Amino acid sequence: MNRWENVQLTHENRLPPRTYFFAYQDIDQARRFAREASSHFLLLSGQWTFRYFDHPLEVPESFPHQLMSDWGQIGVPSMWQLEGHGKLQYTDEGFPFPIDVPFVPSANPTGAYQRLFTLGDSWSARQTIIKFDGVETYFEVYVNGHYVGFSKGSRLIAEFDVSPYVHAGENLLCVKVMQWADSTYIEDQDMWWTAGIFRDVYLVGRPLTHIDDFTVTTTFNDDYRDATLACHVELENLTAQSEKITLEYQLFDGEKRLYQGGTQINISQRQAVDFSIDVKQPKQWSAETPHLYHLMLILKNAAGDTLEVVPQRVGFRDIQVRDGLMLINNRYVMLHGVNRHDNDHRKGRAVSMDRVEKDLILMKQHNINSVRTAHYPNDPRFYELCDLYGLFVMAETDVESHGFANVGDLSRITDDPTWEPVYVERIVRHVQAQKNHPSIVIWSLGNESGYGCNVRAMAKACKALDPTRLVHYEEDRDAEVVDIISTMYTRVPLMNEFGEFPHPKPRIICEYAHAMGNGPGGLSEYQNVFYRHDCLQGHYVWEWCDHGIQAQDADGKTFYQYGGDFGDYPNNANFCLDGLIYSDQTPGPGLREYKQVIAPVKVHAVDLARGELRVENKLWFSTLDDYTLRVEIKAEGELLSSQALKVSDLAPNSARTVQITVPETDGRESWVNVFVSKDSATPYSDANHLIAQYQFALAPRTHAAKPLAVSATPLIVRDERLTCTVSGHNFRMAFSKLSGKLTSWQVNGEELIAEEGKINFFKPMIDNHKQEYEGLWEPNHLQIMQEHLRAIEISRDGDDLVMETRTTLAPPVFDFGMRCTYCWRVTPAGALSVELSGTPYGDYPHIIPCIGFTLGINQNLNQVTYYGRGPGENYPDSQQANLIDVWKSNVNAMFENYPFPQNNGNRQQVRWAALTSHSGHGLLVVPQQPIHFSAWPYRSEAIHAARHCNELERSGHITLNLDHQLLGLGSNSWGSEVLDSWRVRFQPFRYAFTLLPTCGDVQTQAFSLTPAAAESEAE
Repeated sequence: MNRWENVQLTHENRLPPRTYFFAYQDIDQARRFAREASSHFLLLSGQWTFRYFDHPLEVPESFPHQLMSDWGQIGVPSMWQLEGHGKLQYTDEGFPFPIDVPFVPSANPTGAYQRLFTLGDSWSARQTIIKFDGVETYFEVYVNGHYVGFSKGSRLIAEFDVSPYVHAGENLLCVKVMQWADSTYIEDQDMWWTAGIFRDVYLVGRPLTHIDDFTVTTTFNDDYRDATLACHVELENLTAQSEKITLEYQLFDGEKRLYQGGTQINISQRQAVDFSIDVKQPKQWSAETPHLYHLMLILKNAAGDTLEVVPQRVGFRDIQVRDGLMLINNRYVMLHGVNRHDNDHRKGRAVSMDRVEKDLILMKQHNINSVRTAHYPNDPRFYELCDLYGLFVMAETDVESHGFANVGDLSRITDDPTWEPVYVERIVRHVQAQKNHPSIVIWSLGNESGYGCNVRAMAKACKALDPTRLVHYEEDRDAEVVDIISTMYTRVPLMNEFGEFPHPKPRIICEYAHAMGNGPGGLSEYQNVFYRHDCLQGHYVWEWCDHGIQAQDADGKTFYQYGGDFGDYPNNANFCLDGLIYSDQTPGPGLREYKQVIAPVKVHAVDLARGELRVENKLWFSTLDDYTLRVEIKAEGELLSSQALKVSDLAPNSARTVQITVPETDGRESWVNVFVSKDSATPYSDANHLIAQYQFALAPRTHAAKPLAVSATPLIVRDERLTCTVSGHNFRMAFSKLSGKLTSWQVNGEELIAEEGKINFFKPMIDNHKQEYEGLWEPNHLQIMQEHLRAIEISRDGDDLVMETRTTLAPPVFDFGMRCTYCWRVTPAGALSVELSGTPYGDYPHIIPCIGFTLGINQNLNQVTYYGRGPGENYPDSQQANLIDVWKSNVNAMFENYPFPQNNGNRQQVRWAALTSHSGHGLLVVPQQPIHFSAWPYRSEAIHAARHCNELERSGHITLNLDHQLLGLGSNSWGSEVLDSWRVRFQPFRYAFTLLPTCGDVQTQAFSLTPAAAESEAE
């Protein structure tokens, strides 16, 4: 049997797992924690000789013995599919080959890697270890023609002792990598199928007597003031005789040395040393205050010479469950998290540490305090960064057998004792490598692999190695072995029920709010439930980043590829574009919404007439002493007053009422805006970094709208057979008698209208509405509804012309639709008032995307000013990150360019909007009641039809959307449907707005026409 298809063989000659560390020659060097500064560290990443083969037997027999000078080159780390070798394929869960455990395709894609490296004479007196931080999937190692060993476990560190095979001078390293192995059956995560040496490879030279492993734990006394640091150190001596050595240990807090001690021992082969250090009132590590101490382990020989110095960052932190609640450092905590895959838009899973660090910085900037390493161990340096920046980590091991769900047997190998050593080895390797990181608070046994004996065995092994942390596994639904119970994509009502009837163990939702495309919606409703129930202690959005592969088309346009774009089949299409940030790490609207929803400082209006606000500290370990509240009172875009508040000594997880000064209002719509910022700079943000913002309605508008000026020029109406033309002082409007619609509007000879306006019930499909589209809208042909004119009535009402158009808007094939009425009123002043209404007929009881009006206008009117919710896009169930104010933008900037084109760019509660040219001439929209507003440089049909952003072709005009109702986003691409309160039904409607030419001071004109008591919808 092939080794890569033998479940009983997980490796050969791989060294036992141990913690990730490096040794240095002195303390000063060690405290820099820069592995490349170690005198016997040799990074082997870079350009390697490489050739790709479709079958492992195609690799030449001479491959391990000689450098292939005629082969090509490849960068290491990399995934070879992203370097032009082999085929890319994306599936969410399905295996890309027949299920035939433990067998995989005989034509097994294989990468043959070679490189030369040179060692100096000093390496001869050391044990030389080669380390692979990540190789996918199965690999064999050869040095100077000698077989060293093989390993499975793609995202786990593998070490081999190559001392017998290396020599001073030039050495040949050869690595054969195969894409498929029996281990693939438990590495079926939702991501691209790729292969290669995708993390660093390096050599470490250890003195023959050295520290082989160590374990650091911290425990607090009963009142959590003082603590004890305990360390278990395992030593190894590879010399032929015992040696008398000294192990010294020092603890530093910054530059201050807190403790120094040592132990003298005789070591033959292996020996363990235990010591402890009592620390008075240590600064406790948490995601909010990630204070780290430096522990130095110093190994000296009998002569007192330093053999090596091993540094370890130490955070004083503990985690436990008491009375059904998770406590960190004896404090209640809620984990506001994300699920993070390794992914780069050009390199796939071969992510640089610069990119990893930027991910963590973005998380911290957006109030995220926890990350789940979905669904495998990360580069070991990832955890070091989490220690430094402050993130609670749910560290997930490399187990997922999701593909068995397709044959109705998800637990097939998870409940097969034959596989127990494979499962157990993975959690053991994972825990041993990362056990000393304070950031890791939960070990996760894997993901979506069913349940069975092997999960129970993993949990037992995990607890034996590390009883200090909690164990998680979502599919242990009865919480048989886990310490923290978990579900996925549980709807809001059921989460609330979980809270009302708590489990004896704390609960989290490890995946929710599927962030695919435009969304997720409903975060605020979820968060309200989380805050309502203490037992709901964590939530992780799926997921952090899109997995798009960046490409350019023939015209040089950048776009992102997904499943199916590489001829791969089967595939799950754009299901990999489901992140809060785009593939290139640009934050999306969903991340900005999440930041606001989980903001650790909450502000509530108590009694604005008396200037009372309630400030809530939702930090779990810190006061608000380092935060400032800036309170602004604004009236229809004008700043009336500004004041700064400090809320000192407000304890974690507590609240206080504060007083602000509120000026008299003057009849304009007025708002209290509160901006919360962190005063001091941090490693991830500048000083005065914005944490959150809130808005409260202070006073409604009581100024009545001014009537339009009466023009001395009466209207001239030409009622012809096919057209009705209305002319005034400086304008001309034309209405078609074939459609009953406005077809032309010229002002001072300039055309405003590019395409006639129409009532509309459909929007370009967004990912989160795909199930509704495929199940309801497309089968009922909502996307191709036809409008038919039934009657036109033209009359005079005083000086105005009124044209009433009655139409039927309905899909082909079926017998339901909407009886629509357009009431067009033209005034001598050149304004056009539009009242739209509809009455449904037939049987269509389902939700629809919108009730709205779409109009094509001149593409030169691309400068936008509006009074409504902004500045970013917002929807009924995704609006917390935006405030109602006067905003300025342009049509291009308002369009959110999702990699899979879809409905986007909506602004809510819009009191008025103006679209003008650069010269200031244009069109003003003033609704009777606030509306939804968006403007696109593309037709709706083009957005709906496009599958990549580069396929969008500009229409030559602006699509102006003035919507009465708009369906919320939800996250139903794989999550929660739109909640009832944000649904749109095919029901009677009526709304109205006025369109009029504008130039010059848009705001003055707009506010003069805005109705009194506009609907004030601030959160």
